[in-house]
Formats: sequence, C-alpha cells, structure tokens
Amino acid sequence: MRTIILAAMLVLLAKPALADSIRFGDRLLTDGDSAAKVKQVAGEPDAVEQIENEYGATRGQRWQYYRDGKTITFTIVNGKVTTISETR
Repeated sequence: MRTIILAAMLVLLAKPALADSIRFGDRLLTDGDSAAKVKQVAGEPDAVEQIENEYGATRGQRWQYYRDGKTITFTIVNGKVTTISETR
C-alpha cells in the first residue's frame, strides 16, 4: 500500500516538471500562459496558422517565431498556450 501511495505522490510532484517551457531573453514562457503574455514577451509572431476541427471551425492557432535558426511554435487554444515546440 505504501508503494502505491509513494508512486502516486511522485507522479503528482513530477507533473510540473513535464510542462513545456522556453526562454526568450531573460523571460520564461510556459504552457498555461496567456496569448497576451506570449506577445508581450516574444512580440508579434512571424507566422500564424489557424487550427480547425473536423467541421472547419477554428479551435485555435499556431504561432511561429523564427529565432537563431530555430522555429519556436506555440499552440494557442482558448487564449492559453497548450504546447510549445522547438525545431531546427
């Protein structure tokens, strides 16, 4: 029983460590931040792509920033960052 409780506690404590995050200068952006904060920290995106559901309704956006040979993509749904990815 103790093993199960310990395992559950470790999973709960590890969840914040799994959050997406990226540094822009001396500021940190993480998933859950607002779209307004992304614009405040990173500026206007270099490219914006609409995300649509199977019926064609907009459900979010992908904002792309091109920095130092990398593409940083923020997925924005309901005004909040849901994922952050970085590719070269």
